[in-house]
Amino acid sequence: MSKLHDESLFGQISRIFFEALSVQEAANTALTLLKESLCLHRIIYISTYTGVPTVLAYAGGQDMTLEFIEQIFSNSHDSLRPLLKLKHPVFIQNYPNHEAALYEFVQSGSESVALIPFEGGTQIESGLLTFHRSEHCESWDADMERLLDGVSQLIFMGIQRLYYFEEHERLLYTDEMTGCLNRRAFMRDMEAHMKSKDLFCLTMIDLDDFKLINDSYGHLAGDQVLRQLTSCLIKKLPSSYQIYRLGGDEFAIFHPYTEVESEIVMNQINNYLDHGCEGNLTRPINLSAGCSNSSEANFDMDHLITMADRRMYEMKRSYKTRRGRIL
Repeated sequence: MSKLHDESLFGQISRIFFEALSVQEAANTALTLLKESLCLHRIIYISTYTGVPTVLAYAGGQDMTLEFIEQIFSNSHDSLRPLLKLKHPVFIQNYPNHEAALYEFVQSGSESVALIPFEGGTQIESGLLTFHRSEHCESWDADMERLLDGVSQLIFMGIQRLYYFEEHERLLYTDEMTGCLNRRAFMRDMEAHMKSKDLFCLTMIDLDDFKLINDSYGHLAGDQVLRQLTSCLIKKLPSSYQIYRLGGDEFAIFHPYTEVESEIVMNQINNYLDHGCEGNLTRPINLSAGCSNSSEANFDMDHLITMADRRMYEMKRSYKTRRGRIL
């Protein structure tokens, strides 16, 4: 392979990891590019962080699937253990006759296999890239081995960059206590919905007498209640609903424009909370909630929030002994 081609390949891989939004997307795209550019039979990106090989990305023929490869690794775990602890690249030219060769790969045409390890402190950073050559491609020489090692290191660096970017995004937009989205994510998504003129509902939720829970049972009990409420919302609401903790005991939910459905779901949640939610609560939890939609707010963010908030507090003032309903 020419030096010019090598530089072009490295440039394409760099661009893939620069433009990708996720580790999974970048890894799959990069592996597919390498398979086609270097006449490879298959490439497998394996995480070895837990000591059990997990396939995170795969480029190869339809004769094998990601799940099938994981099953092969699971059945051959003992024989694979030394390979999962590699510190340096290993190139196996005559793979069918190698002592650690896996029958399924030999049968599917793997003539040579390169194992390039990488090591880091997280699941996504500790792993192995395996390159497979079939008899239809030229044997690997020293230049090809150096090229495989080089592109592997480039992929590893790209994976690390994307992993930390994803982790930063997760921490930036996740509420630490409950694990749901936070106020920053709420404002980001609200602005996006308004710009696109999406028709949606905003429901604001507030726990009734939450201060009494903190005062009577302590803040740890209050934190437990918030986590239980979040778990309840996630379990009871459709996956299309986005849940945010805005702070304290105040939550917000984006959902499709169906107020009747919202009332039914909220009543289900209250019924679930009355009977306990992932544990025995010392006292029942009641909710106050108010709903508004983007159309009646004329797609004005402040107006939408104000209407939902006002309706929530109207409920809180008017029904001291009731179960929550959407106003």
